[in-house]
Amino acid sequence: MDVYGKIAKPFWDDRPVAIVSGGPSLVGFDFERLRGAHVLAIKSAITSMPWADACFGMGDFNGWRDKLDGVQSRVYWLVEEPERPAAKNFTFLKRLAGQNVSNDPSAIYSGGTSGFGAFQVAMHKKAKRIVLFGFDYEGVNADGKWLIWAEHFRVYVPAIAQAGISVVNACPQSAIGCFQKCTLDDGVAMLHKH
Repeated sequence: MDVYGKIAKPFWDDRPVAIVSGGPSLVGFDFERLRGAHVLAIKSAITSMPWADACFGMGDFNGWRDKLDGVQSRVYWLVEEPERPAAKNFTFLKRLAGQNVSNDPSAIYSGGTSGFGAFQVAMHKKAKRIVLFGFDYEGVNADGKWLIWAEHFRVYVPAIAQAGISVVNACPQSAIGCFQKCTLDDGVAMLHKH
């Protein structure tokens, strides 16, 4: 049985899209301020926004299964090997190695981080305006790869230009340098401009 699904309707081209990661710039942030936009929560960010349109993650799904079981939102999860079937609101996507932009709504390039993969979900949902929240991509991790992972986002620049998508990173200190940056407050304001 094929457990892989694909990203499909409803599309998110009617309102701005907030992609929310778990960076330290969001400590103390009132996530209610994002209501009214489409919201894609990355992994544990869904606990702050159980009302989000969708959640995205990759990696050990079984380690997250219990945490996501009560989530009502659509959950997109990137896996290399098919997992045992989950709840009806779960969609498993094929995990492609490397950093590129997938044109296939059933397969996503991982790019090293869930934030990189989540960006493709928003593109497949036909987002026209994207504001990134919590995409700090700085600090020290065991592999020292945050700066490398931040550079992976450059592959999106020609793809978003071709698709007519505007992207703003609401984290001024973010290591991701290929998108326009703004303050957190300005990012929230952009979500509510129509």
